[in-house]
Amino acid sequence: FYYQRPPTLRLQPGPSERHVSRHDDAMYGHQVGEVNLWLPLTSFADTRTTLWVESGPGADDFHPLAADLGRCGVFHGTLCRHYVPPNESSFTRASLDFRIGVDGCFDPTWVLR
Repeated sequence: FYYQRPPTLRLQPGPSERHVSRHDDAMYGHQVGEVNLWLPLTSFADTRTTLWVESGPGADDFHPLAADLGRCGVFHGTLCRHYVPPNESSFTRASLDFRIGVDGCFDPTWVLR
């Protein structure tokens, strides 16, 4: 069992037109043996902004990841595209994300490109 450390802190101040474009993590050199975990640190009720993920590689059927305070969303970010729309609220959206790998699926000698 492997895990990313430290986790990545994401801050998205509002109101803003800035967003995270649709992408998959393979575009940034991540390997297929990773699984993404996403933990919101702010309430969706405050920001009305969340992570959107497609249900499978290339499905192009984006849906909001159903995770709020105290819940962690899980998805295969290396193959499934995801994005975050602009935060139009007056609150800052905050989240943590990290990746895990399981023996047999994850290559610990992989070098991030």
